[in-house]
Amino acid sequence: MTAQTAPIFQIENLRHLYDTLAAPLLDIQQLHISPGSITCVYGPNGSGKTTLFELLTLMRRPQQGRILFQQQEIFPGREGIAALRANATLVYQDPLLFDTSVERNVDYGLRMRGVTRSLRMQRVEEALHLVGLDGFQSRKARQLSGGERQRVALARALALHPSALLLDEFSANVDEKHRAQLETIIRQVRERFGTTILLTTHYLDQAYRVADDVRHLVNGRLTTSALTNLFRGVISQKDGYAHFSNGRIEFEVVSSHEGAATVAIPANSLVISPQPLTSSMRNALFGKITHLIDGGNSVHLKVLAGETLDASLTKESYHELRLHPGMEVYLYFKATAVEVL
Repeated sequence: MTAQTAPIFQIENLRHLYDTLAAPLLDIQQLHISPGSITCVYGPNGSGKTTLFELLTLMRRPQQGRILFQQQEIFPGREGIAALRANATLVYQDPLLFDTSVERNVDYGLRMRGVTRSLRMQRVEEALHLVGLDGFQSRKARQLSGGERQRVALARALALHPSALLLDEFSANVDEKHRAQLETIIRQVRERFGTTILLTTHYLDQAYRVADDVRHLVNGRLTTSALTNLFRGVISQKDGYAHFSNGRIEFEVVSSHEGAATVAIPANSLVISPQPLTSSMRNALFGKITHLIDGGNSVHLKVLAGETLDASLTKESYHELRLHPGMEVYLYFKATAVEVL
């Protein structure tokens, strides 16, 4: 394997327990991240996304396995740690900003590295331009909107010119407008600097819209299938039936399991109707369409019904039902369609 094609991150037999004994194990046999790629780790809350990123950057130390960065071992060996600290940056979904100006926030890492003031000012201006915050240097960072604060945190990372940028739920706390801005920024950063970008999200459409490669993480393990409508909660047995609930959504499943579980509902298994249906399907949810996405021969919907669910249907059905954003609809699906993972 040549230096040009060697992974920037390489994981082998990585295992790590969460802080609580009831939580699942992070167990990844192999993961290679190509240099210059945009890779998205998609999964529900509690699947291990943040823990994976913290292990890759050694914010946490694994209990078992091997991690390499730029072909140098950073765990259990340590020869690559200096390169990791200099060239990889992790940005959390709720970044900590100092109670000072935007400029002082963005140039913080450069100051810690002893970079001259003239170069710091140049890097700050460049980074703020990249994230669409030109002229924000003197603004108070903590007085900005949520989307603006997220972009300041991103600018602080970009000012360091990292080889690898890890973004944990980078758009989870911002509105749709700022989410689209952040997605555009990510693509521009890769195009301009060739930065390897890893990001996590629980928005499946965003994962496929932004990334070259999407990895699905469920219960701490990577899966090869494109799972949709992933929810983590509890299965209980009642009156001979298995019920899944996470406090926001509840439906029947077919399983003998009882206790914590992750489930997936295939998008194409959801039957959509503007009116109640008489059906043998045991599960019925009521919600409102929030998004419609043209998928060519099909239409993808997002329906808020306690949780946001992804559904898909043919163009013909879409036109027949006259669906539109804001419309209230019923979602029907079989208990047997739910995958218990």
